[in-house]
Amino acid sequence: MEKLIIGICDDQKEIVIELKKMLEAYLSAQNGSYELYLFLDGESLLGQIDKINVVFLDIEMPGMDGIELGRKIKQINPKCKIIMATGRVDRFKDAFRIHAERFVTKPFDKAEIEEALQGVALRNFGEEIMELYYMRNLYKVCQRDISYIIAYNGYTEFVVDDKVFRKETSLNEVECMLDERIFFRINRKCMVNMQWIQVYSEGAIRIGGKEFEVSRRRRKDFEQKYIEFDLRYR
Repeated sequence: MEKLIIGICDDQKEIVIELKKMLEAYLSAQNGSYELYLFLDGESLLGQIDKINVVFLDIEMPGMDGIELGRKIKQINPKCKIIMATGRVDRFKDAFRIHAERFVTKPFDKAEIEEALQGVALRNFGEEIMELYYMRNLYKVCQRDISYIIAYNGYTEFVVDDKVFRKETSLNEVECMLDERIFFRINRKCMVNMQWIQVYSEGAIRIGGKEFEVSRRRRKDFEQKYIEFDLRYR
């Protein structure tokens, strides 16, 4: 799972410290891998936003407010997930314009903070990059865009839309690189990305007009994992 790098930006130091303690308590209990960065103004945040993937952002700040700051964040780092913090419900509409993922209200509620972070973290899957070859040229491909993977003698093929990429490695090695939340090895030679499955019935998977068979040995584990994926991520 990708490491969570979280920023907290609020012009009130005591609020930053309060939220920091809440997040540390929750993330430590989850045994998650994370880093926290603290900011008292937008300019400081923008200087490091390229390495942050989740930010708790106060709407009401002097100078550059949270909405303006959110627009700049999305320009610099479009993948950064924004959680807006405010005591004013009337500002929620403004936050939609910067595609905020979640909203939390002040004063902070522990359960609400945890729910917001869980919701953002669950969407943050399959974003790791793999270096693959197409027509002998090297490309960087996001894991979530790979629909399925087929193993051959000494190499593997990765299907992304209508293109077939290649990597000189075994399926065992590939399996160790992939996000286990969305990929499952259905038999000795094939792995599928569960978010691309169109139909599943009695061991048969259909993806993009292709049909794949889940081995009998793996069928029970696959069905359990597929149900879990459907409940948590769709």
